Amino acid sequence: RSERAALRSSMGQGVTTLRGMTTPFGPYGGLLPEQERVVESSERLASLGAGAAADIEYEQFLRAKAVQRAMFKAENKTIVAQCHDTDIITTGAGADACIDGNQAAAHVAYALSDIAFIYPITPSSPMGEMVDEWAAQGLLNCYGQRLSVTEMQSEGGAAGALHGALKAGAFGVTFTASQGLLLMIPNMFKIAGELLPCVMHVAARALAGQSLSIFGDHSDVMACRSTGWAMLASESVEMVQYHALIAHLVSMERRVPVQHFFDG
Repeated sequence: RSERAALRSSMGQGVTTLRGMTTPFGPYGGLLPEQERVVESSERLASLGAGAAADIEYEQFLRAKAVQRAMFKAENKTIVAQCHDTDIITTGAGADACIDGNQAAAHVAYALSDIAFIYPITPSSPMGEMVDEWAAQGLLNCYGQRLSVTEMQSEGGAAGALHGALKAGAFGVTFTASQGLLLMIPNMFKIAGELLPCVMHVAARALAGQSLSIFGDHSDVMACRSTGWAMLASESVEMVQYHALIAHLVSMERRVPVQHFFDG
């Protein structure tokens, strides 16, 4: 309670830092205190009965993280400072960060959602990966909570789980593209028919017809025109950020599910 009171106070004063750091979400959000974080370690996995297989997977995870940090340092594409203990990229005063549409949409989705159900499919996978990473690192959104992120067994499962969460009263989000979007269409009719507010961010991609295609195309989102969802299209990264925000706020206000899409 005291933390939330302090958060409201800082927001009222226009302060852009929380717990001594600038966050990707400006005046709101931030890392959980050290004592509240759950740090994955081989010892903790062993205590949960995960066994030797989990140890191997954890070592592979650490190696992948080391490679990721090395690549980021070598490329140095943006004027940003990376937190060594969290892997969350933060910007200092007056700094610029180069982002793509996936990161712009993920930024807003994390800030304004209660729950997310994800399943990776090119080219929308980075959105799910980013919100999952931020949640794992304890980043708080504008509601003062970590986004609940669950990876399902398929896009159909993600849509079904999203539908159930919406019926329970949560405000949910998901990310998909191409064939994955087609698997969500049956649930999309139900979600729209029941006036359940939620947002789906789509990195539009060609459907696989006579062969696999990963070219940009709107054939996937055009297949959803009859589902009853409101549809927003973005033509630039800047517009992705604006329309993502509009999609979430409109869905909350009007109780209409919104599909926000941009070229994948």
